[in-house]
Amino acid sequence: MQKAIVTAPKAALYEDKSIKEQHLSRAQISDELLSGWTVNVHECQRGLLKITTQYGYSGWIQRSDVQKLSRQEACIWNESPSSLLLIQRLTDVLVSPKVQSPALTTLFMGSLVIAHGSPCDGWQNIQLSDGSMGYVPSIAVSALPSVQTMNSDDLRFTVLDYALSYLGTQYRWGGKTHEGIDCSGLTFMSYYMCGIYIYRDAVIKAGYPVQEISLSQAGPADLLYFPGHVALYLGSSKYIHCTGNMKNFGCVINSLNPRDQDYRPDLADSLYAVGSVFCQSD
Repeated sequence: MQKAIVTAPKAALYEDKSIKEQHLSRAQISDELLSGWTVNVHECQRGLLKITTQYGYSGWIQRSDVQKLSRQEACIWNESPSSLLLIQRLTDVLVSPKVQSPALTTLFMGSLVIAHGSPCDGWQNIQLSDGSMGYVPSIAVSALPSVQTMNSDDLRFTVLDYALSYLGTQYRWGGKTHEGIDCSGLTFMSYYMCGIYIYRDAVIKAGYPVQEISLSQAGPADLLYFPGHVALYLGSSKYIHCTGNMKNFGCVINSLNPRDQDYRPDLADSLYAVGSVFCQSD
């Protein structure tokens, strides 16, 4: 199977049905992919590629947003110790290691780059997915995360730290960045940044690490499921989510407790499941 890598800062993934029935400008976006993410390519049609992501999501992406890879090249991006994760909301990639230097591009949190050499004077020389070279502050990148290096309590609060970084971000259907994000994009990215792939949509799906638990068992970073919506539990009845509701549009904190000012009765009354990736280790 042909491998490819995203070379755009972010690339839209379009639903299969909408691509076949509509013009691209009116097609439904279901997801966003970030620079450095690899995909499996299934077919090419009218400048579009049908692909499957590493986390099992399928759809169509514009051919101009990706570059084909050999399997060996794909392994370097996914498994090499030199592969680095961008950990700040936005990072300018500069032409040279000084703040006055022009920016080649700006990448989003969760993008992948390749390190060239060790950090020097606070700068890291990197290779982008399109092959170009640049510099970023060394504090803007991290080695790929390993779940094994964190205990469950640390992991829970690291997930929430990433989720809280999106507070105030506007709601965007299919979004996954600080430019705009949706409910399952928020939950996915918060776990992805810790090295865990959960399902991208607002359901508990077999084959992914989330397992259903009772609300009484819910702890920080567990997942709250509502019809067509998902949130991250903070504790003390509070949760963080990204909502398209016009009364509190965007990434906000709400409560399941009717005595709290930020109580959302529509969501509290429709909560139907709680999920956790920690139930086997806690």
